[in-house]
Amino acid sequence: MKGASSVALDGSPLEPFPLDPLPLEAGELAPPLARLDAGEDFKAVLEALLLSLPLERADHLGLLLREGRGAWLPLLRSSGGRALFVGNALSGTVHALAALGFRPWVLETSAERARFEAHRCKALTGVEIEWSLAQDAPRLDFSDGEFELVVQEGGAPSLVTAGDPSEARAGWGHDWRELRRVSAGEVVVTVDNRLGYKRSLGRRGRFEVPTPWRYAREVLRPPRGERSLRGYRQELAFESCAPPRAFALYPCSADFTHVVALDEEAPQLHIGPKERENLLKLVGYKAGLFPWLAPSFALASATRELEARVAPRIDRVLDQLAERSGEERPRPDELIASRGNCVVLQTRPPRSNPASEEGWWTLHIALGPHKHAQVERHYRVIEELWERGQPAPVPEPIYFGQLEGMLLSCERRLPGHAAPQYSGDSRRMRRVLEDTARHFAELVEEPPRPVDEAAFDELFDWRFELVAQHAGRRETADAVLRMRDETRELVLGEAMPLALQHADLRNKHVQVDEAGSVLGYLDWGSSRARDVPYFDLLQLVVHEHKQASGGRVGDSWRRLLVDRGCAEWERAALDDYMERIGLSPRVARALELCFPVFVAAMAESNWDYSRPRWLHHAFGI
Repeated sequence: MKGASSVALDGSPLEPFPLDPLPLEAGELAPPLARLDAGEDFKAVLEALLLSLPLERADHLGLLLREGRGAWLPLLRSSGGRALFVGNALSGTVHALAALGFRPWVLETSAERARFEAHRCKALTGVEIEWSLAQDAPRLDFSDGEFELVVQEGGAPSLVTAGDPSEARAGWGHDWRELRRVSAGEVVVTVDNRLGYKRSLGRRGRFEVPTPWRYAREVLRPPRGERSLRGYRQELAFESCAPPRAFALYPCSADFTHVVALDEEAPQLHIGPKERENLLKLVGYKAGLFPWLAPSFALASATRELEARVAPRIDRVLDQLAERSGEERPRPDELIASRGNCVVLQTRPPRSNPASEEGWWTLHIALGPHKHAQVERHYRVIEELWERGQPAPVPEPIYFGQLEGMLLSCERRLPGHAAPQYSGDSRRMRRVLEDTARHFAELVEEPPRPVDEAAFDELFDWRFELVAQHAGRRETADAVLRMRDETRELVLGEAMPLALQHADLRNKHVQVDEAGSVLGYLDWGSSRARDVPYFDLLQLVVHEHKQASGGRVGDSWRRLLVDRGCAEWERAALDDYMERIGLSPRVARALELCFPVFVAAMAESNWDYSRPRWLHHAFGI
């Protein structure tokens, strides 16, 4: 297979691969594969691989592995059967296909990547994928209509790859007509826009916006053969198929949070109060420039027969939810690819009844079996709190279970906005924190009692052990264990109640009205019953400061908690919570100082794999 030569983010040469700068060098997967072939645990092998890479390349690989890359799958009509994936086998899209009922066959240029993904799918989904190597030929080695779904990711076939255009070499040997030939139903391609204005830098949330001169040059001579949306539509215009449905992957195909319909009314792009401050973005969106300038697209082409016979999978889910709930069937509104590898779908009632409370739903769809427990835990907690009369306000639970082969929960969608829309507004955030202190004081499950050695072991010690185990640096692990000894000295014998702990209470999980009053607390998938109190409020305070300052979470922790730099209103809310629940000041101080360990323990308890040296990079420990 021929491809353009590339380099990693650290400048080292990489194995050629069409249209995708890779985080791994040729042969770098050989040692992990030997361990996997010998029967070692996949999670342990993956974590060791990530630790062996420089940070930039490990982050790039983690971005590639995210199942959220397949968040557009519920919008398709296909919901099972054989699926051909053409592209980098390490892509989380392959994993999402397997998790949502497909039997993937991967067409790759690297046997190592294909074998590694085969181990991953078997370990995490129980699905055994098939794979073969591309032959750089104009015809794919498959029969007509052999697959229900065909997905090509990371660029169009037969286009110019990265490098000097004067030395352009072909990408895949086949063209899109071959994808259509081997598909009996749908073809999906994800591509970058020739007119797109930003690109991922290979690390989560980091993008590059080119200078005007470079942008103009790349529009005129796209370095990897990118085309405009119109050009891609022409390539996918097949006589036997309906016009392709186009979706923007925003911000870009490598790292997107929203899937936005460009031909249909929804899902749409959410523009909240913060985004409205960007007048240029708002005017451009309202002027209809988004289909022209969006960085990346997913285009789905279905046969006319399939389009006439089968509704999109998410529409079938909404039909069943409406029948089960007795509510009028809503329409999709927003589709979010969450950082936690779930699809979050917001709905709204049909136009015939826009003022009704019915049909305002939020769906959480798991994109991998490792997310099932969290989706269920979230639903069970809000169900219990709703039955208790909402001591802390939460969305109304509507449904949990399997529909159309997808495990999901459905709850009433709350009005208002997520608190980050008002981040930095001390008046509103004061109200948020005051409400949270009052609400979470009602979540105490056992009255204060002295912390003895048994309680310390049960509530504290396991966190330090877990975090030290995955620290990735001996110096960090040693610091964590010293922090454990200091925490024990502070808390033993001190009064501490036990509470329902949200465990991930960042400001994006708090829904508020325009005044900052809390309407509800979201995403209880990481919660823990009868656990340490106070941590939730600390997390909310620290992450709000991080959001407002644009800095690292570790910097906010040191300034607010270690150096006691909280604003008067922040400290007042924390003190009010402590007084309401009878928390010892020494325990509170211990939790402020060991805050990073509680954050890391929550993450390590819920991640599908440990992020390399995360505690050190996030908190400087």
